[in-house]
Amino acid sequence: MASVCVSQNLGIGGGLLAVTPWSLPRHVHDVTYNSVGDGTFSQQTTLPGKLMIDSGIISWTSDSPLPCRVLLRIQRATRDLLVSNPNAAQIRDRYTVAIGGANPRVPDVSSTYQGATGASLDLSANYLGDPYIGRYWVYEDAAIIEDWSPLIQPGEVIKVWYRCNLWTPPPWSNNANHGDPQHSATVRHTRIQLIAFPEQDTAVVS
Repeated sequence: MASVCVSQNLGIGGGLLAVTPWSLPRHVHDVTYNSVGDGTFSQQTTLPGKLMIDSGIISWTSDSPLPCRVLLRIQRATRDLLVSNPNAAQIRDRYTVAIGGANPRVPDVSSTYQGATGASLDLSANYLGDPYIGRYWVYEDAAIIEDWSPLIQPGEVIKVWYRCNLWTPPPWSNNANHGDPQHSATVRHTRIQLIAFPEQDTAVVS
């Protein structure tokens, strides 16, 4: 058989020209992480608050002989919050990324975060200091974040870590809603995808 020059995005197997797996965009990670903290909650005035979702460290090693880029796609499900007068609550999430041998930083939402959903209500109180009856519901649509990685070299590792937390900014009233405190949060889940996109081969092999 004659020796021919082909791109590294192509292969010759059994005398047939073929397309290699890494020559097309492909999902290399696609997992839905469910919330472990949905339901009623109480005072969470110390950051980072109540842990709702923790993906742990997601890792993928490039198996392409060519550099590639990875699209990180984070899809949040619909979220609900219920707070009672005069309290407040906020859902925060954050992801961190590392390329190479090191692990990503722990995604602590205390000071930096990429997404937030909040609800607060303050209708004051009566002359006895009891908060007036009042509840506030917030419903947020599903949302998506996309972020491109730098160029990833052959054999290089990309790691991602995602967390979602719930906290209640102080002060906190234990007798909210006139002594009938009602507080709940539903995060449901977050889907995390890593999609590898090939780079064009700038050389040829024989």
